[in-house]
Amino acid sequence: MNTWSNIQTSPKDPELMQINNLRNSLGKLPQEIIQIRELITRFEVCHFKYQEHLDKIKNSILTLHPITVPSKIGTNHIQHGENAWRNDSTGRSLIGQQYLWAIRKWLDNDSQNELPEDYNKDLGQQVQKWLGRENPKKSRLVRLLLARLTWDWKSYEKLQQGGEFKDIEYQASRMDICHYAFPQNLSLLLQAIGKMKPVKKFEGCGSYDKSINTYIEKQFSILNDILLSMSEAESQDKQDLIKMWLFACLAKTFKEQTGLKEPIVKLDN
Repeated sequence: MNTWSNIQTSPKDPELMQINNLRNSLGKLPQEIIQIRELITRFEVCHFKYQEHLDKIKNSILTLHPITVPSKIGTNHIQHGENAWRNDSTGRSLIGQQYLWAIRKWLDNDSQNELPEDYNKDLGQQVQKWLGRENPKKSRLVRLLLARLTWDWKSYEKLQQGGEFKDIEYQASRMDICHYAFPQNLSLLLQAIGKMKPVKKFEGCGSYDKSINTYIEKQFSILNDILLSMSEAESQDKQDLIKMWLFACLAKTFKEQTGLKEPIVKLDN
């Protein structure tokens, strides 16, 4: 996994270069530190549990021990099959799976297959109403959305066409059950596909609202204060430098994901 894969910035970005230079000076790092860095790479401000994730990352940095194992993140996501939701305590995966069942029933409207016990009939009827009568163009867009929701990237790539419906395709590409606006945004997109017109005010992966932006701005300021204090310390051991590097990675992630303009303090004051 590319450590900076959750942000978009140039390799020649001065802040990024400064952070990477600090990383290179640290030499080989223990696996636990690598796992903390991966937790930062997995952080997304649009996730419905972003505050909980942030608390875990900050505590992991302070103790230099990952509170959560990165490889276990997302194991209850609907991409892992129809029973993945059973171990999800939030109930979100079950809602996502119920949408999948409803979408698949629309695609196979003539199927006599028995519906799952946890199938939501009301939602199923609503999806049928939203999507309306099936046609090849609409069916392709629904299958594209289904592939995105289940992380079936091979099918997803094959179903992309661009052209007339590129805006709907783009909105489908930014749809996931972990987004803070789910399931409302998925409902809106299904209605949009039914009308063959994109959602006008769309909230998808990567988006954030005012409350999230305010929270992240405050957290960014706190991180900058921590980095300034650490950079001005008279003596720094390797553990101090590792914490500084990790806090700087987190601050850079905040900045790029929300478009903050305030610079990250220099790490070599």
